[in-house]
Amino acid sequence: MKPATIRALSFRFVHPAMIVLGVAFAAVVAAVAPASAETPTDPAPGHQRSGPEAVDHLRSPYATLPGTGATGLLPQEVEGLTKGEGMALAMAAELNGYPGPRHLLDAAAAGQDLRPDQREALTRLYDGMMAEAKGKGQEILRAEEELAMRFRHSHIDEAGLREILGQIGQLRAGLRLIHLRTHLETGALLTPDQIARYKAVRGYDSGGAHQHGN
Repeated sequence: MKPATIRALSFRFVHPAMIVLGVAFAAVVAAVAPASAETPTDPAPGHQRSGPEAVDHLRSPYATLPGTGATGLLPQEVEGLTKGEGMALAMAAELNGYPGPRHLLDAAAAGQDLRPDQREALTRLYDGMMAEAKGKGQEILRAEEELAMRFRHSHIDEAGLREILGQIGQLRAGLRLIHLRTHLETGALLTPDQIARYKAVRGYDSGGAHQHGN
């Protein structure tokens, strides 16, 4: 049998599905190849920006904040420590049935039922807490400034770092104690019904929360 005849017979016995797949594959290759040639490649990993774009990308958001170099703290924290603000230090108490005096006095102005002697006691608690908190806040700021200064003048090693961080940790724990202790003392002045009304006014979920009072 002649070679031409063999080729003709072989073609006749090729399955039609194979022909369809071959045509489809060729069409896909033809469509993708030009697109791949025209699409620019992404920058290689580690590609560095250059010029003004690089400067903007690397600029620290802390660079324009006032006073951060001196204290190492954000302005909001410095303000909170200076004013004796709570800064969410007593949330463990506030959210679990132990109100703070300031919020309770505000709630009383909005209709919270408090006796005159309770209002007087709460005012004393609040004034005392604020005086203590402001004093402790100043101690913390001085310690944070000392830490920043040691780094600024390169007068720091691991031993010194551990020492001053331990001091700062104790001061910050003392500040939290001031706020939490005041919430504890406030709760002791209230009845369970007063606490329940306070939580309702504040929008706290009472489900499963601890109730206390005298």
